[in-house]
Amino acid sequence: MNKVVLVTGANSGIGLALCERLLQDTEGLQLCLACRNMQRAQAARSALLTSHPTANVALLQMDTSSISSVLTAAQEVKLRYNRLDCLYLNAGIMPNPQFDVNAFFKGLFSSRIVTMFATGEGILTQKDCVTPDGLQEIFMTNLFGHFLLLSKATYNRSKQS
Repeated sequence: MNKVVLVTGANSGIGLALCERLLQDTEGLQLCLACRNMQRAQAARSALLTSHPTANVALLQMDTSSISSVLTAAQEVKLRYNRLDCLYLNAGIMPNPQFDVNAFFKGLFSSRIVTMFATGEGILTQKDCVTPDGLQEIFMTNLFGHFLLLSKATYNRSKQS
């Protein structure tokens, strides 16, 4: 029986490298790339199929920062596969730190100046926004979306066991 493996964030970086490794090391694998951007997902799938022409690689659109997208994807997983053998929760975002000019000038004339320059603490900030679902974007994308996928895609399976 072929293993069914789903990888979130599979279109680049660690997710894509993981998919490449899984295809190298596992015969008869059913690999599902769960990605937000389907154009990039298709490019990743094409790259994987170039190096593994007989591989079974499917695509699934899923944006872990959107509750409705995760619920739709979970339903699609239930319809396509009768089980998931492995689920790699790799998708995530990391906004680039921004230089906070106001914090820099405040810290420049304080006792925190050495710490500020040594660590960047207080002058490098990350912007986070609220999703349309009302959750912080980094939390929703990196954690809650995966929790929701796991609970919705596998809940009925565990009840059937």
